[in-house]
Amino acid sequence: MATTTNVIKNPAVPNLPLAPVGYERAYQDQLNNVLRLYFNQLNNLNSILTGSTGGAFLQFPNGAFYQDGATLLTAAMSNTSTADIQVASTEDFVLSAGGLIIGTEIITYTGKTATTFTGITRGAYGSTKAAHLAGDAVTEAQTLASPAVASALALFKETSSNGVALDTTDKTKVVFSVAGIYNIQFSIQMLTFDGTIDNVTIWFRLNGVDIPYSAGVATVPAIHGGSPGTAIISWNLVQPVNAGDYIQILFASDTGNTVAATYAAGTSPVHPISPSIILTATFVSALYT
Repeated sequence: MATTTNVIKNPAVPNLPLAPVGYERAYQDQLNNVLRLYFNQLNNLNSILTGSTGGAFLQFPNGAFYQDGATLLTAAMSNTSTADIQVASTEDFVLSAGGLIIGTEIITYTGKTATTFTGITRGAYGSTKAAHLAGDAVTEAQTLASPAVASALALFKETSSNGVALDTTDKTKVVFSVAGIYNIQFSIQMLTFDGTIDNVTIWFRLNGVDIPYSAGVATVPAIHGGSPGTAIISWNLVQPVNAGDYIQILFASDTGNTVAATYAAGTSPVHPISPSIILTATFVSALYT
């Protein structure tokens, strides 16, 4: 279905004719006509904006972002190999060092090239080493350094950006260029291969400082029947910001083994990639004075 873009043009300020020295009926008629046209345009604009669909013509600051690093193995791996991991591309993996999920194994890396992950550690975060075949899916896992150290979640891709954008160098930061009150919503796909039920804590930071009362705790089940324990965690925060402020989402867990995981696209049933994190920010109101 074709879509159209609603555009409202503000009436241009009228170019009033110069008044003669004395009264002239022709000048008065011309002036009245110019003003009548201008006020009619203003009235039409007001009627559109105050009508039942007036909001369709307005644009507000907003941003929508996600992270879904995924690729394919191009060479098989034994269950003991610590050689560089060969993949089709590392372009969609936001972190220069982090975690990967292949099958039921989490693997960490300390570096990457265009088609390899380097500095490999196998069977990380409570998972078990396993052999993998060329063509197997490789997806991103945003990990914790330890249970006691929180990590900020990174985003890489955007579906919408108008006055809200990712920081150009630090992809954990969502930056606001327009002051206001925003509704910030997120969902995070959590996963663990650990045999222990884990509690995950998530909260917001504003300009590097924890936002009071923004934290929540959710439970991620343990691995069961060979399948990882998973949970999608989501809520929203209504937050005032000034121009230039940035927010981040932090997470930590009791075991330290739960990761924010991207799921590969599936064939049974057919479904798209499940991103590790989705975040939206929508302008609600100007700041109160």
